[in-house]
Amino acid sequence: MFKKAFECMEMTQRQYVIRFALPLAFMGIFFPIIMFLLVPDLITGAFTYVLLLVPVLFIGLALFYPMTVMGTKRSQIEVNMHYYITHMGVLATSNMARKEVIRQLSLNAAYGYLATETGKIYSLMNDWNFSLSQACRFISKRTPSPIFADFLDRLAHSSEAGEPFEQFIWTEQKVVMNEFDTMYKKSLGEIQMTKEIFVAMMTALIFLTSISLIMPIITGMEPGPLMAGSIVTFLGAEGILVYVMKTKSPKDKIWHTLSIETAADRKIRMSFPVSIIGVMLLSIVMMLWGGALPITIKIAVAITPIALTGYFARKEEELIKRKDDNFAAFVRALGSTAGARGGIIRDSLRNLTYHDFGPLTPDINELYKRLETRINKIMSWNYFAAGTGSNLIERFGTIFAEGIDKGGKPEAIGDIVGDNFMRIVSLRKLRYSLATSLLGEVYGLTGGIAFTMFLTLAIVKMLTNIFAGTDIPPGMTSILSLGSVMDINFLALLLMAMMVGHSFLSALLLRAVDGGSLFNCYIHFVGMVWLSAILAEVSFVAMANMV
Repeated sequence: MFKKAFECMEMTQRQYVIRFALPLAFMGIFFPIIMFLLVPDLITGAFTYVLLLVPVLFIGLALFYPMTVMGTKRSQIEVNMHYYITHMGVLATSNMARKEVIRQLSLNAAYGYLATETGKIYSLMNDWNFSLSQACRFISKRTPSPIFADFLDRLAHSSEAGEPFEQFIWTEQKVVMNEFDTMYKKSLGEIQMTKEIFVAMMTALIFLTSISLIMPIITGMEPGPLMAGSIVTFLGAEGILVYVMKTKSPKDKIWHTLSIETAADRKIRMSFPVSIIGVMLLSIVMMLWGGALPITIKIAVAITPIALTGYFARKEEELIKRKDDNFAAFVRALGSTAGARGGIIRDSLRNLTYHDFGPLTPDINELYKRLETRINKIMSWNYFAAGTGSNLIERFGTIFAEGIDKGGKPEAIGDIVGDNFMRIVSLRKLRYSLATSLLGEVYGLTGGIAFTMFLTLAIVKMLTNIFAGTDIPPGMTSILSLGSVMDINFLALLLMAMMVGHSFLSALLLRAVDGGSLFNCYIHFVGMVWLSAILAEVSFVAMANMV
């Protein structure tokens, strides 16, 4: 395992020890010594144990860093494997030599470390006169991904057995896509499990925060620091859970990654500063003229303008999903029509402009106009992908265009791209369904937290009003001194700040699960803050009516 890790880092064990491990170890050992020599008066109590842990942390970092690098490289390979095999299958239809197919794949920077590994295979074949089977077996023993290693072993065996390359790749489409299907569903299962942990943890943290409000009644402690500590613990634990959920989610983006800015991108980008200015203006208005409103409503009103950016992002994202649903039918129709016309894409595309492909139709018309200029076919497809806004269309559209440009069979290319595209879209729909169920749970959890917290605060407020001005009997200095200890408005502000933080983290959680744009989280952020503010006031009114 460590051997593969050093292969990924492209250095020997000796080089790693000299360049990284020893400097880290020495730094970890000498830092506490220097601290003991320079500022011995500060080294007291718990700080001593912290300093003694520094060497352990640095040595642990030196030991586990290669494994971290290998994990990152493995992830880069496995998240691109389905695009890679589709690309290879498309290039294979052009009767291109296997060596040239390997070279073309190694030039695609979108594949990350997978392109680097493919480049090593090409280098072994081109510079060291390895055969394809020898080069594949050499790299399979050193690659960090078991999925890619198995594929290379099968490719090496197929090459030695004399199996036609196109036939082998056609079979591999199903094998690799099945592995991707299994990996994707496994990630969704892990998300489901983490979601249950998230709900259970939030329930426990509600109890902790409620106790922080009640503890000053029992002990007479200062409620401010106690409450602030509970809020930091609450948001810190939730932030860790959101990060874990993000790491478990499939690395499958919805939005395109091209540098081309479309009208939709521009609208979202320009709406963000408008939203921020709106937040600033409403905040000033609430501070100066919102005296009659509760602090909870003031905060909710102040952040509402940021929902504008979330609205535009959400609207565009829904449109992207609809375009994804129509792309497979379009690319199959284009491939079959071009096959019947001898591979002429422009004429085939002109015929398809008369057909309705839903929201994808305007983008298809724009694609035809660009191809008619005969300036740059690949860039025309890139602008088409950017116009749709879809990462899937960006990746598969580029593969389709390159395959046609290299002289591949349009009908076979259309079938390969269309089938694999629909396979991924069907998996995405499972992901969207999981995100939708999580959406309901997050809103319900937010409402439960807000109502519970503010109801507890309302009870504390009621107790302070009951015992305000009461003579304090001997030995009772806790309950009857609440009026001087509790600042209800300050505690309400702290609780609302906690709900704002919780709402933002929950919105980020939703985006991590469904793979959407970060801008889309703002609409749910504002929605959950308003839900918290309304339930806060409902709890105060309900408690006031009970007295």
